[in-house]
Amino acid sequence: MVRIASTGAGVTADTQRILLLDPDAEAADIIASQLCHAGFETHITTSAPSALLATRTEDFGAIVVVANLTNTKCCSDLREIRLSAPRSWLVIIADPLISRAEDSLRKLDGDALFTVPFTVAELTQRLSTLSNRRRPMP
Repeated sequence: MVRIASTGAGVTADTQRILLLDPDAEAADIIASQLCHAGFETHITTSAPSALLATRTEDFGAIVVVANLTNTKCCSDLREIRLSAPRSWLVIIADPLISRAEDSLRKLDGDALFTVPFTVAELTQRLSTLSNRRRPMP
């Protein structure tokens, strides 16, 4: 199920739409709330299949994924999501102990990598920067 986080008052119609995929629903709600406060329209999903469905039926400026890059199934799911949304920016949040996180980011054609811990302010700044650029087609 995809839930739409409240955009709050004062957000204009040209707000960048973000798909947030995080298996931890509580953490996703916290991140989404802060993204919405920063002016992003945030759709939350907690599974790769629902994220894939969302990318096939809606357009997003960016896809933010909390990912376990050591899990082969997770990486495979991310490849599918990336292929279904080639115009969306792909931002991956991963465990800092993964020594090959940057290699995985390149293989997945990702655009930004954050490792835990990070601040949502850093994430919103990167999303704002990306939203001002057009993603090149693969």
